[in-house]
Amino acid sequence: MRRTLFLLTLLVGLALAVAGFSLAAPIGPTDGPRISSPRMLFAPGVFVIGVILVFTSAAVYELVPDRNRNRRSR
Repeated sequence: MRRTLFLLTLLVGLALAVAGFSLAAPIGPTDGPRISSPRMLFAPGVFVIGVILVFTSAAVYELVPDRNRNRRSR
């Protein structure tokens, strides 16, 4: 369960970070203000949420109890 939640938050965070970065990056030469704006208006926010999720995945891994560890200690 712990590993599944960790991988889920990590992969969702990476996907959001990559999507946010690629949608915020302009395509082509940035010689005009129309081209230099992000393709999606809230793309930097998506990137930040993705990075936060990537760092949160470490907290998920540490805070969610492991089933196998509880069985061994008995």
